[in-house]
Amino acid sequence: MRSQAILLGAAALSAGATLLGTARAGQPIDISGKDTCKITEAHALPVEGDQDHVLIVQKGTCTRSASGQSSRFDGSQINWVETDDLVKGSGTLHGYLIERLKDGGTEQCRYTGLMTTVMVNGKQNTTRNGTWEMIRGTGPSLANVQMRGIFKFTPTSDTGGVSDWQGTLTEEAPAPPPHA
Repeated sequence: MRSQAILLGAAALSAGATLLGTARAGQPIDISGKDTCKITEAHALPVEGDQDHVLIVQKGTCTRSASGQSSRFDGSQINWVETDDLVKGSGTLHGYLIERLKDGGTEQCRYTGLMTTVMVNGKQNTTRNGTWEMIRGTGPSLANVQMRGIFKFTPTSDTGGVSDWQGTLTEEAPAPPPHA
């Protein structure tokens, strides 16, 4: 009888470890949404000796809309800072954002990408494409989550635009409490 109890106990521990392993390696879910953004401050610094080269430092805000599996992000507010290294309007961009969700959670994220500017019918046409990755998250929605994905930003004015984003979200099991 005692050996059966030990076997049942070992089987329960094994099943628990298996379940815990499955929770940690949670299946990624697809997420997506749209950010409506505006630049609140920007500074352009020309690179001396190259009239086509400029460095830009800017910051701004966005409001996020999302639905379905991404609904936890709907209505969140975003603050971001970014640097751009551009020659004739095209080049690299790097930035960081912090998103504040309605449930009190936060996401800190870094992103990088390319900005391409071409002339179409005598007007500048700019697109910004890149990747993003969550650095850390807090609160009920994001404390044990990993996220990464891609974005495409399309300007709608000189000081704003829309970012369509998509990616994957993987929930991890919370860390076990420390032993007392």
